[in-house]
Amino acid sequence: MLKTLLTAGLLLSLPTLAVAADITGVPKIRDGDQLMIGSVKIRLGGIDAPSTDQLCLNTKGERWTCGVAARDELIKHAGNKSWTCHARTVDRRGRTIARCEVDGEDIQKWMVSNGWALAFTRISRDYEPDEKEAREAKAGMWQGAFIAPWDWRVRNKKTPVL
Repeated sequence: MLKTLLTAGLLLSLPTLAVAADITGVPKIRDGDQLMIGSVKIRLGGIDAPSTDQLCLNTKGERWTCGVAARDELIKHAGNKSWTCHARTVDRRGRTIARCEVDGEDIQKWMVSNGWALAFTRISRDYEPDEKEAREAKAGMWQGAFIAPWDWRVRNKKTPVL
């Protein structure tokens, strides 16, 4: 009986153990906050980057593809390097939510402080100071106007432009 309970307990803990494991490798970057390492779909936790279809306005009021730029800047910065992602949980879409680093650098912090993503404060306040720094420096998307990525996905005529 005790052996059966121990076996059941171990089996029930396997999904938790799988989520807690680090994922390491060179990523295929899908957009500014989504990537794949091997067959694992990863969402960068604590930030929200523009989708590749998102448009922003530059200082002259001209549209530019800031979502594509965010993805391309991430690829340029760390796309060909080995990443280590520390899994936190799995979202409703089956993506592993993780904190990722390259050569000891926090990738989410880099994305936010360079203006290519926003701190996703509904989830974490870890990157708020980095967002403030990027805003003040007019880095990345902050060089002009944009709709927050979480609003872009559900936008309508009343969506605020930042």
